Amino acid sequence: MSESGVLAVYKYLDQVVDVMEKIKGRADFAGHEVFSPTSYHEIEHAGGFGSSPVKWFTLVGGMTGTISGFVLPLLCDYDWPMVVGGKTAGIYSLPAYVIIGFELTILLGAIATIAGMLVMGRIPNPKATIMDVRTTDDHFAIFVPGIDESSEQATLLRSGGASEIRTVGVNG
Repeated sequence: MSESGVLAVYKYLDQVVDVMEKIKGRADFAGHEVFSPTSYHEIEHAGGFGSSPVKWFTLVGGMTGTISGFVLPLLCDYDWPMVVGGKTAGIYSLPAYVIIGFELTILLGAIATIAGMLVMGRIPNPKATIMDVRTTDDHFAIFVPGIDESSEQATLLRSGGASEIRTVGVNG
């Protein structure tokens, strides 16, 4: 399947954000994609994406690290007790487990955050198409499928300050 559409290339972040605000929620721009050299909060806000779900990956990873950081040494302490000062093994040694719990919280939280970014960002994506090489460097682009350069949608994209508008085909 090959779907064609119009690609509008922008030099400045402000231009692409203004156009995104204008086309937000319009049915004639359904399925549009925005390409950026890196992540910008302005684009996320203009696109109406809301809060990132990656924070839940971090929370689950951190909580798993905390729980396992206390359970693992506690189980080891019950299996191989080290009696110091006549204290029984287990819960009496709990303050020593704080260090292990803290370290595993940081480790598993960081690993879960990286995994969450990869999963939510759909990386790697072998079907991804680079429509304009400049979007990997310093330009922005908006692709609107199913329209041509003479349409009303293309005129709106052009009026937003697009430095170039051209018809492209996407292989899917």
